[in-house]
Amino acid sequence: MLKRFSSLLSKLILVALIPSAVMAQGKSDFSKPMEVESSKEELDIKNNRLVLTDNVIIRQGTLLIRADRLEASASESAEQADIFIAEGTPATYSQTLDDGNEINAEAKKITYFQAEQRLELSGDARISQGSSSSSGSLITYDLDKQTVTASSSDEEDSRVITIFTPKPKTDTDEKNNENP
Repeated sequence: MLKRFSSLLSKLILVALIPSAVMAQGKSDFSKPMEVESSKEELDIKNNRLVLTDNVIIRQGTLLIRADRLEASASESAEQADIFIAEGTPATYSQTLDDGNEINAEAKKITYFQAEQRLELSGDARISQGSSSSSGSLITYDLDKQTVTASSSDEEDSRVITIFTPKPKTDTDEKNNENP
């Protein structure tokens, strides 16, 4: 049982690593220690489930995840946790990339399906990098294919919205345009 608990706990830490690999591709945070904190922790050894609640914070380098609740669970046949669910109002993810750019994501629920290598942001999902962003009811990341899909709900006014903000001109850009 303790072996399964250790494996479950180590996979809980993976919930912070996978989103950074998908969205950030940053390497420097992976070599830093990870800190996971909450006001309450419950471990159900019999059912292979770990639940952290009340102000859940995960930090590793510049990576930061905040949620009201985080659950890591494993199916009976799995040796380690294979589904991770972070919930909040909203649950948030942020990381500063190695090049200095920042990625931010938020949703009511962030689910990572380890076996399928898929991350889902659901319920008022939004992701942004720099001044550009996408939002919708559901945003799915396929880690293997490195694809992002956003969709809206069946509600009449619900739409996927992507905003591309142009980079502001600098004095150098203006001078380069004057002297071709």
